[in-house]
Amino acid sequence: MSFGWIVLGWAAVIGLPLAVLVAVILWPEHIPKDRTVQAIRRRIEDEDESPPTVGPGR
Repeated sequence: MSFGWIVLGWAAVIGLPLAVLVAVILWPEHIPKDRTVQAIRRRIEDEDESPPTVGPGR
């Protein structure tokens, strides 16, 4: 077995998990549209504008 294959093997053994780790840490998380700041603010403003409702039994 040549030295080049050994170096290539170690590069794969160390480099591939390291690349996955970096990608997981740096990859931005997808935020659902209903969880954005604008959507939450819109829901709060809609709740503030609507008159309070009285449920059954009150």
